[in-house]
Amino acid sequence: MTDPFALPAFILSIVGLVVASIGALTGVAALVWQINTRTRGAHRVTVEVSNAVIVDDSDESDVMICVEAINSGASAIGISSWGFELSNKRGGFAIPNPVHPSTPLPHMLVPGTNAKFFVPASNLGAQIKHNPDLTVRDLRAFVQLATGRKAYTRRRGIPLTDEFWRS
Repeated sequence: MTDPFALPAFILSIVGLVVASIGALTGVAALVWQINTRTRGAHRVTVEVSNAVIVDDSDESDVMICVEAINSGASAIGISSWGFELSNKRGGFAIPNPVHPSTPLPHMLVPGTNAKFFVPASNLGAQIKHNPDLTVRDLRAFVQLATGRKAYTRRRGIPLTDEFWRS
């Protein structure tokens, strides 16, 4: 004689295993989704430094150093200042009055946009000349975010030719 409850108990255990597996997979999928939306939802500011030449109506053109902040994240972030810092983080200088056509400060950097800040290469070179221990490799461009955090360029150094800073 066989147990009349053996087959229903086996079926119930299989159904329970299937339901538990579906619940575990759903939980893992929800965790992956949360991690993905959390990292994408934040601001992601990268900073790049380059040379620029400003050409206007006159016959003169000025060589500039351009610091560009790019927001590739999904939320906006404010920029309060920008400048150059020593690579050993023992000082540096902010640029209080950037030249035209710099983005005015403070600035709200919305997702997918950039802000550009310019300083004449001759002015930056003069600052380096006044500090004999300072070279262009010692400086690193930064953008001060409204959160209090600074976003830096990936590499230290600025693209300033010798004619602007060596005597």
